[in-house]
Formats: sequence, C-alpha cells, structure tokens
Amino acid sequence: MSRSPPQIHAGGEPTENGMKQEEEEEGADEEDLDDELDASQLERFIRDRRRAKSLPAYPALLNGPHGAEEGRKRVKFADSMGLSLARVKHFSSLDEPQIPSKVLSRHRSFPLEQQDLLSGLCHSFAASLRADLACLPELRDTERRVRRLRVCLERLAATHLDVRGHVRVLSGCAGKEVGVRYTFNEWLSHVDAQAVPVAANEPGLVGERFAFTVYTPPLADPGSAVHLAVYLKCEEGEFWDNNEGQNYTVRYRCVPGHAPFVSAAFHAT
Repeated sequence: MSRSPPQIHAGGEPTENGMKQEEEEEGADEEDLDDELDASQLERFIRDRRRAKSLPAYPALLNGPHGAEEGRKRVKFADSMGLSLARVKHFSSLDEPQIPSKVLSRHRSFPLEQQDLLSGLCHSFAASLRADLACLPELRDTERRVRRLRVCLERLAATHLDVRGHVRVLSGCAGKEVGVRYTFNEWLSHVDAQAVPVAANEPGLVGERFAFTVYTPPLADPGSAVHLAVYLKCEEGEFWDNNEGQNYTVRYRCVPGHAPFVSAAFHAT
C-alpha cells in the first residue's frame, strides 16, 4: 500500500499530520539508536569488568616492553615455598614473666601521700608480713662444693614476690651458661632461667658468682612449693647442683599476724 506524500501548504511547509508522522519516525529511530548504544555500552562494561586489573605498584614498568607482564600482581602461598601456612605460639601460665624493672620499682615503692592516708592499714599489714622474708641457713663448704661440682647454690632468699639466689661457679670454664631450673607443679613442667654475673669484691673468692630471680605466682595455694636446681653448661659438659638429688625447695605457707590480716608467701625450707 503506497503512502501518500504529506500535504504541503502554499508556503511550502508540511501539514500538522505530516509533522507528527515525521516526529514519530525520528523518535523511533532515536529509541532504536539508544537501545543499540545501551546494549553496546553494557557489552563493553561487562568486557572491561572481566579484564579489570588493579593499579600496578610500579606504573613505570608499564612503559617497558614487558611492562604489562612485569607489573601484574602474582600470589604465592607460603607452603609452595616450603613454609608453613600457620604460625602458632603457645603460652603457659608457668612461663617466667618478662616484667620491666620500672614496673617492679613502682610496685615496691609506695608514695608518701598514700602512706599517710592509709597509715593504719599499712602498719597492720606490715605487722602481718614480719616473717615474709626468709633465708636458707648459710650453705657451708661452698668452696669445697664448687671445686667438687663446679657449680653450687650459695644463697637463697624468698619474698612474697620472688625467689632470689646466688650461684658459685668454678672459674676457667669456656663458653659457660649459668642458670636455674625450677618448677611449680612437682616437675610436670619446668622453666630454665639464666643467671647473670655479679661483681664480687672479695679477695680470695673461689670461682665466680652469679645471681638469678624467679618470680612466684601471685595466687598460689598454701602448701605448694617451688623446687629448683642450679646448672652450669660449658664446652666441657653439663654440671648440676640439685642438693644431692633432693632439689632445693621453697614452700608456700600462711603467716598469721597480730593484726586481722593473714599473709601467704614463699618461705625457704
């Protein structure tokens, strides 16, 4: 069916029906063009999204002949390089805590202002701790024991915070390591603590003197004990002083005072 041409007025302008028809045709063409643009944009967006890459860490590498390959990120897993995927660190409540010295100094010092405010309480509590420091009887024949064993416990003292001791070691051992091995659970587990050298101003002293500190648990049960032995490890071998196989023992006990306070602390036995 042939379409009649639009009616033209004398001035050469199309009639209203012809204008509407042309506008409708132009609108349809624009809609088709928009649909094609939308489809092409969507296809380009999906294609670009599939090929999306992160910004390279070194953009200058992209200018080289193999820039795209060198700038591409690569993922390597630890097990492919012979390493473990997980790193686990075990903690035990029996491990010796690493307490900074400034924290201990603040803990042991008491400001005068607070002491004045709590003078009555401090006096009563100090009375209950009158026997809180106990020392082992002076160990005899230290020189003889150090010559025989090459290492021996010289002195041991206990407070409500820690246990401290001196170790005598025979001189002349190369590459030596001096320390104490102790346990809080009857040797189900143990901890080794290294001793440090102590300057001795005693003429004629046999051997060298070392000192160690063992921090005691704050909430130990009365009746529990710390068992320990001192050791010397050097190029010539490993030497121990374990009190003739019985170990040295520091026992935890309660000390009643005149005030209504009860102190529980470690005491050397």
